[in-house]
Amino acid sequence: MKRYLKSFDKRKRLSLLNHRIIVSIVIGLCIVIAGGSLILHKATKVDNNVPGWSWVLGGKTVFIDAGHGGVDPGAVGYNNTLEKNINLEVAKRLNLLVTQAGCNVVMLRDDDRDFGNSNNLMQRKREDLAFRIRAAMETEADIYLSIHANSFPDPGQFGPQVFYHPNSSEGEKLALSIQEKLNTLSEKQRAAKANQSYFILKNTGMVAVTVELGFLSNPEEEERLNQADHQQKLAMAIFEGLGNYLTKD
Repeated sequence: MKRYLKSFDKRKRLSLLNHRIIVSIVIGLCIVIAGGSLILHKATKVDNNVPGWSWVLGGKTVFIDAGHGGVDPGAVGYNNTLEKNINLEVAKRLNLLVTQAGCNVVMLRDDDRDFGNSNNLMQRKREDLAFRIRAAMETEADIYLSIHANSFPDPGQFGPQVFYHPNSSEGEKLALSIQEKLNTLSEKQRAAKANQSYFILKNTGMVAVTVELGFLSNPEEEERLNQADHQQKLAMAIFEGLGNYLTKD
């Protein structure tokens, strides 16, 4: 926990600087550490007309939670893609976008880990979820973005979907805003949906949504979810939905 709070405090000290600049929302060159060496990747420029939202996002604290990790793979795709890896890739891209817009960003995990200690997997999962909630609350985040990927017995199901708690009117507004942008990436026009059973949505004291990026159980969508270009588009859609929500707030 100290690691995340220390990182958050550093970002907070920089927030005044973030308030004074207009950030260009364009992804440049990303340095990715892979196999022990540095590799330069030219990230895909998805939209040349993204508005500068630094005046809206500056000073906000956004908690980005890439679901699952470590011993918990999450859903396993039709062709064995692990949900935890897709969640993390999109969360990293989203982190960069939101940071560039002047937010204080708390990225819960930036590698493959979970936050439980028990040898019992069920108990470890409970510990993991409790840690995520506690970390978000202690950083006093304004918005909680929980990033996941879906799965269903019917492999024909596809399309991203956003969930919110039925008692959160602001969560609903944020979910609707993000869903609108995500629907531009899919032929399936899903609706944002209330869900009172998701642990994260039930237990956060802030505006929170769970973003299901698509269905790993659908082989075509699983393939897209593994593509860097599509991951970038998903991150951009979430970011634009967040910006639109805060603009209307």
